[in-house]
Amino acid sequence: MKNIAVIAHPLVAHYLTIMRDKRTPSKDFKSALDKISYLLAGIFYSELKGENVNIETPLKKTTGKLIKQEVVLLPILRAGLGLTRGFTDLFPDIKVSHIGLYRDEESLKPIKYYFKFPDIKDKSGIKVIILDPMIATGGSVSFTIEYLLDMGIKDINVVSLLLAPEGIKAIENRFNQKDKKKIKIFTCSIDEKLNEKGYIVPGLGDAGDRIFGTE
Repeated sequence: MKNIAVIAHPLVAHYLTIMRDKRTPSKDFKSALDKISYLLAGIFYSELKGENVNIETPLKKTTGKLIKQEVVLLPILRAGLGLTRGFTDLFPDIKVSHIGLYRDEESLKPIKYYFKFPDIKDKSGIKVIILDPMIATGGSVSFTIEYLLDMGIKDINVVSLLLAPEGIKAIENRFNQKDKKKIKIFTCSIDEKLNEKGYIVPGLGDAGDRIFGTE
């Protein structure tokens, strides 16, 4: 896909290395993830459009910009929750949606068990940010993208830590050219491959387990 951006930032690389290390305990893993979430949010939010507003400073009248764009954050449960902090802290006006998916261990296909979206009538102008730390087979994120497209969303953005080549191929094959123009993917790293169990290599293990200490 053409619309894939790999975030080249020294602090992102620094904290991602800490997260990859199997010796990193859960609390330090989560701390590093929080810091990366702020960096990713800052980079992503640079794309938001501001509207001119008239204000008055203590010294004079002037014109500034405020973000009026409707933005919805959509973490894929449960690991996606780990990336929310930076996005919500930097832009508290953002609306937060949730989608719950789990992967069938035999078929590796996603199964939906929960979905909640803000009550917004005109969805055509919404910018949606899907948070999914690990895009392995691409099944969960593809399912979520397709769900949003069916709702009429035209600006779909995916933010991840790691992306496998197999995940890229799955997304590439799943959507037509018209729909792919509506999708952008931001990731910290495109890793080597998936192993026989569907985990990203070199990866960082199971993100959800390491975030919540359930290894």
